[in-house]
Amino acid sequence: MKRIVIISDLQMPLENRRAHTNLLNFIGDYVPDEVINIGDITDYTAPSRWSAGKRAEYGMSVKEEAAYTRRVHLDPFRKVYDGDYTLLGSNHGERPHKYLAERAPALADGDEYKEKNLLQLDDYGVRFEDLKYDFAPNWTATHGNAKGISLSRIAGGTAMNAARLFQRSVVMGHTHRAGMVSETKGVEASKTLTGVEVGHLMDLKKADYLGAARFANWQAAFGLFYVDGSNVQPSIIPVSRNGSFIVEGETFR
Repeated sequence: MKRIVIISDLQMPLENRRAHTNLLNFIGDYVPDEVINIGDITDYTAPSRWSAGKRAEYGMSVKEEAAYTRRVHLDPFRKVYDGDYTLLGSNHGERPHKYLAERAPALADGDEYKEKNLLQLDDYGVRFEDLKYDFAPNWTATHGNAKGISLSRIAGGTAMNAARLFQRSVVMGHTHRAGMVSETKGVEASKTLTGVEVGHLMDLKKADYLGAARFANWQAAFGLFYVDGSNVQPSIIPVSRNGSFIVEGETFR
């Protein structure tokens, strides 16, 4: 039985610190066979459409945010877990290089501001997959910002749209929603596709772009997948407002 933990949308330094600490403790205790981070591990607040032309555009630098992610996430992560860790490309991850390409193309020829290099992933033994990752039989992980994936307001609906596009079951982040949708077609030779969205691990209080109310149709959670040969069982682990969660009858707080 293979156990895979799937997380998404930490968006450091806007992460939920309690949830993040509990996650590290959980992974250290649980020792899964693999951890997949579906992307938006770093927010990169300055080079975004939300901050364009505003003071925030000249705030924390890209390199400072990358250093924060290494110091607060990757360093302690590798102290508790030395197993397989894969990070997927995402819209926030591509922000720095895309920003340069659009606003200072002469500086965008190199790879210095690509996420893999900003986070020094090779030094941490973290594998990087740019678009998608086939991690189990008939299952694909993708961040969810790829062209052709239509967005849904229903939790799990966007992942289901991606599953129809890829013709494989899909687990994704991006929407910050936590939900699961399945669809079966056929009778004797039936085929079931499942779309799973694993929520986010942000602190909404830090998301200035949401406005003063800090309200959004988002759910804090992460995913836990069990893989036994071709049999894959997905589950969503909700994270409470205080950052705690329950896995297999044990509370991590």
